[in-house]
Amino acid sequence: MLDEEKKRIRREILALRDALPGAEREKMSSSICRRFSRLPMLKDCRGVMIFLSFGSEVNTDYIIEWLWKENKRVFVPLCKPRTREMEIFPITGFADLEPGYFGIREPKKDLQPPAAKKDIDMVVVPAVAFDRRGYRVGYGGGYYDRFLAGLNIPKVGLSFSCQMIPEAPVDRFDQAVNGVLTEKGFIETKP
Repeated sequence: MLDEEKKRIRREILALRDALPGAEREKMSSSICRRFSRLPMLKDCRGVMIFLSFGSEVNTDYIIEWLWKENKRVFVPLCKPRTREMEIFPITGFADLEPGYFGIREPKKDLQPPAAKKDIDMVVVPAVAFDRRGYRVGYGGGYYDRFLAGLNIPKVGLSFSCQMIPEAPVDRFDQAVNGVLTEKGFIETKP
């Protein structure tokens, strides 16, 4: 029942997000980047893990470029479909990336070894939908929930405001974020 509800939310919210005109998505992504750069929790962060945007997601390239300009280390995920685990790798430029699983950009295979969770001070989390408690409906692989479990650092979700839902279905493995940043502002979440 829970899985069916998540599938329904994915269909509906992805249709909404995909329907946003490209120019509007880019404008909102730029606005989200400006808001991100003013987050107080970012001040003492030296290393930030951030997802590499794909399709109609918030364009994270703006944030990644800003992080580099601020001399912060940028770490990106590499999903391992066989084990459903995620590793993180530092990147210093977009040339460190290549098309990977489902055409999603990922770190090049020669960027070895992976970094440790202790190298990051914040995680920027993707989702299909978020609620005001910080729970999310992801893409269904469970990669982020496994990665975030037991990680005691700020976790910030990025989404367009149309991706906010009243309440996400939650199971015992779901991990909440500390806040969600949209083009309209930062929502401090309360699980």
